[in-house]
Amino acid sequence: MTREVGLIGFSPTQAVQQQPLSAAFTTTGENMAAVGNLILNLPQRLVDVGRAAFGGGERDPNGPMSVVGVGRVAGEIASLDETPVASRASAMIGLVASLNVALGMINLLPLLPLDGGHVLGAIVEGVRRFLAKAFGRRDPGPVDVAKLMPVTFVVVILFGAMSALLIFADLVNPSG
Repeated sequence: MTREVGLIGFSPTQAVQQQPLSAAFTTTGENMAAVGNLILNLPQRLVDVGRAAFGGGERDPNGPMSVVGVGRVAGEIASLDETPVASRASAMIGLVASLNVALGMINLLPLLPLDGGHVLGAIVEGVRRFLAKAFGRRDPGPVDVAKLMPVTFVVVILFGAMSALLIFADLVNPSG
């Protein structure tokens, strides 16, 4: 069995440095900022993923990935035999936490069928009611989100296409 080692026969160790509980807020904020940046630049990032998947280019290790890519990363973390269990568990918890933050932030996008689309509908309804009351008009009633079904279908198709592209890219040209 061949063992991978550093250039002169040994490899660096990784020191674990405990952080105070308050560091969780900073780390979460940094994670949310990174996810927000990824979401804002998602169209360009998907173009880059498509080029890497179909053109054989290099994938950005910090770019978007599918559930297949997340599973691969989780498997790599779990298979680090020389890494202490506590470090692997910490990395796995960090991966799950990052995934949850990303899914939560994507879910808040103001697009139907996501929760953010329903929140936007409720906000529009509230503003309409407020304005009607302020100008002495009758209550306009609830917002009819059924009228937005064509937009919902487009969003579902786009998310499906994005998922298919990311799964394909994670299979043929994994990142990182």
